[in-house]
Amino acid sequence: MDYKNFDSLLSAIGPGRWTMFMFISYVSWALLLPYFSLGGAFYNPVVDHWCSVPELSNNSWTLEQRLNYSVPWEYRGGRMERSQCRMYVRQYEVVAGLPWSPDLALTPEQAADLETIPCSQWEFDKSVFQSTVASEWNLVCDRVGLSPFFTSFYFFGAAVGETLIGLLADKYGRRWVLRASTLVFLLTATTSALVPLYSLVLAGRFVLGIVHTIIGPAYIQGMEACPSKLRTILGLLSTAPFAFTGMFFGAWAYLIRDWRTLQLVCALPVLLQLLYMPFMDESPRWLLQQGRLNEAAKILKKAGQWHGVSLPADKELMMLLEKFQEQSQSGDKRDILRDVSLGLSGRIRIWWKDVTVLVRTPILRRITIGLFGCWFCTGLTYWGMSLSGTTYSKDPFLYVVLSSLVEVPGYSGLTPVVGRFGRRSVLSFNFAVCAVAILTILATPKSYTWMIFSLALVGKLFITASYGLMYLVSSELFPTCVRSRGLNMSSMMARLGSIVSPFIIDVLATSYWWSPSVMFGACAAMGSGFALLLPESNHKPLADTVEQLDFIYGDNAKSSSRSSIESDDLSSSLRKDQDEKEEMCSGSSV
Repeated sequence: MDYKNFDSLLSAIGPGRWTMFMFISYVSWALLLPYFSLGGAFYNPVVDHWCSVPELSNNSWTLEQRLNYSVPWEYRGGRMERSQCRMYVRQYEVVAGLPWSPDLALTPEQAADLETIPCSQWEFDKSVFQSTVASEWNLVCDRVGLSPFFTSFYFFGAAVGETLIGLLADKYGRRWVLRASTLVFLLTATTSALVPLYSLVLAGRFVLGIVHTIIGPAYIQGMEACPSKLRTILGLLSTAPFAFTGMFFGAWAYLIRDWRTLQLVCALPVLLQLLYMPFMDESPRWLLQQGRLNEAAKILKKAGQWHGVSLPADKELMMLLEKFQEQSQSGDKRDILRDVSLGLSGRIRIWWKDVTVLVRTPILRRITIGLFGCWFCTGLTYWGMSLSGTTYSKDPFLYVVLSSLVEVPGYSGLTPVVGRFGRRSVLSFNFAVCAVAILTILATPKSYTWMIFSLALVGKLFITASYGLMYLVSSELFPTCVRSRGLNMSSMMARLGSIVSPFIIDVLATSYWWSPSVMFGACAAMGSGFALLLPESNHKPLADTVEQLDFIYGDNAKSSSRSSIESDDLSSSLRKDQDEKEEMCSGSSV
């Protein structure tokens, strides 16, 4: 068989047990991470609270009677409600031992004449949640600004991790990073559920957020081992575990109403990673890029044996891998050797190229800008809708379960559509429908709770479809040499959006009820525009280098190479481009 590139070799091996084996790490992380990324919904939900009056705590009055005597009414969220942060100035010790009498009830005129002061202690509504982060540390009223940090610190850690984990995965390999992340996550998830200080909880959330980004290298590990014709199907279907975990989270939270106990229980799935770690294979495509051809050949031989496919003899296979390595590194390698020979200035040039690699060429700049914009809009809208159980529904458990349920068709239901119409148009369409659904909530009467709930689910469905597709598009558009870094840095933009979303829900919405719908809907509309900047990657081979990316998607891309790129054409084109660059360099130095 004539193997023209690495993709053709993977196609010859075909899909099978080994392909699924390479996806196990991603699936196990997908079964774990939503318990923590969605943690704000049940570990630190918005619950009703009011001033606590110790003098009235032991009398026979009902809750409504105590509130009537001690807590004023105020206009909040578009309607009159009991104040959560102020209480009347009264001599409570005088009535502490008296039974309730209608004479003690305040008339509107009497209430208007009473002075109020800020609360010093609070009581929390425990009809739904027995213990939350906010109730344990009184993160309300003048301290309410500290409450969203529980969720934001997680996403802030994820923003840091997008760069850190991506660099480590590209430098040390997917397997090494996956193993180390498993141990760190297990230790942090358990200890952060037991510590007594809120500052330590936030530190734990930050570390968990960093490890959350391991999902990128885990996804890439599977995609790099997947034959090109199945990347669309496996790339979208593999995201479905996130949805199932969200439904499980709603069920667990309904049964366990204490946030510490719930987090400890939700950390158990990390044991799946511990069981898989000794048997984990490195990505053979990454090994090829690193020049570790013997290890790559060994793993490919194993894959062939598992699938019942005969690969070339060892010597011939090594020659093929050397050929593929030369194809993938020809341009960059010569550039590096030339720069090193120039001494300090050359090393500075290498560093600068490494920093600016994602904007090196026009087509790569276009891809980077488009993906960065799409990821930011996706992160803000997706996580905003995911954490809005108390905003769009009166039953947070039902909201999380159903909003996770719609993620199943959101992640995998559009697989045939994406294969038929391509990535770019479907991605833009998903953003647009999500924006229309969310903005329609603004025009829906508040009494139509079922319609608001339904529109929120529609928005969640289509933004989820965008999220799942973003991983596939990013892994296809970035070349192998920077794929982990590119995916993680563009995904970092989603983390920046997710950092903002808790403040919109927990702080801004208390004063402006319409702010979540306006912010999330407008952001989804912007995402639709960013998606149109991206080139279409359907039925295109994965590029290994920036030069190959230009050959596939650049202005001079050959129309005959749209569906498949012949190795000889690709190599000759790159050699021609490189020769032209060298001639220009020689001419400029004269």
